[in-house]
Amino acid sequence: MLQVILRLRVALRAPPDGVPLTTLRQIFPTSKRQRRAHDWRNAPLLRSPISIAPHRHLHEAPLVSRSLAAKPRLAPLAEEAAALVARATVARDGRAPVLAAVIATRQPDAQIYTERLLKQAAAAGLATKTITLASDATADDISRAITELAENLDVAGIILQSPLPDGVDRATVAKHITVHKDVDGLTAESAALLDAGTLDGTLLPATAAAVMELLRMYEIPLTGRRAVVVGRSAVVGRPVAQLLRLAGAQVEVVHSQTTDMGAVTRTAEILVVAAGVEGLVRGEHVSRGAVVVDVGIHLRGESIVGDVDAASVDAALGPDGWLSPVPGGVGPMTNAMLILQAARAAVRQAGA
Repeated sequence: MLQVILRLRVALRAPPDGVPLTTLRQIFPTSKRQRRAHDWRNAPLLRSPISIAPHRHLHEAPLVSRSLAAKPRLAPLAEEAAALVARATVARDGRAPVLAAVIATRQPDAQIYTERLLKQAAAAGLATKTITLASDATADDISRAITELAENLDVAGIILQSPLPDGVDRATVAKHITVHKDVDGLTAESAALLDAGTLDGTLLPATAAAVMELLRMYEIPLTGRRAVVVGRSAVVGRPVAQLLRLAGAQVEVVHSQTTDMGAVTRTAEILVVAAGVEGLVRGEHVSRGAVVVDVGIHLRGESIVGDVDAASVDAALGPDGWLSPVPGGVGPMTNAMLILQAARAAVRQAGA
């Protein structure tokens, strides 16, 4: 069972909506001015989009729809992160920038997940540091640890790992992460920048960034298309909705308690499901040919499933539709985007 839990935390990482695990947008602008103002891919640190042929699920029964699998993009993202870290290291006279994690839980899955995430960061050339606090640490204890990291010039990025001790409010302690080190993009200051439409240099919520990267990677057009986001948390739902708006989509947000949710989701050309409810969206909730991104993760026996009932939705989408797999979709892309954002933060801080 522990191995299954680790698969849930480590292989996927993408949190259900409303569960703040430590847990960019594809843009088709209508003018060059809009492109320069908003397209994060025009930033000097970033490379151009790549074209990838449709990749299908490798399940026992072949899918009818096309798969938004992360695997084809993971190696290029890792290479991009490594190149950026190398630039920052040279600019720092050979000293590798540090990605630090603060963890205050004895849950073995969270501890091992953090170790594996930092191992992935080390593979990109980042130095890593773990601050392990007691499982009954107070908000003051955690705030002090974060403040020390925020003031350390060698630290390029800070991750606050969930869960936190009982009685500790995440927002209260996370506010001590300086915005340029907020590689998870979850502080109020980072959220305010995104809400204002400021993307240049902004560190985005990693899972929302992963959703947008999958859409960009498979060249899913967004401008003028109707998008529906199921879920409204600050971790995934709200930032994904804002990124879709900035990309030119017409966006509506619903949630698990929305009356006749299916009447809304059936109108979606692009549907992002991040409600934290297993199997919430079924075949009768989607339209044929739609693009469906499943952010949810749930343990069902020895299997990991999402917020989407994959079998019925796949059949309803048909061969012209797209569906992200669980596992293998948003989860691994979230980790990759977090490491990439840490690398970008390191370059900016080093002035490289």
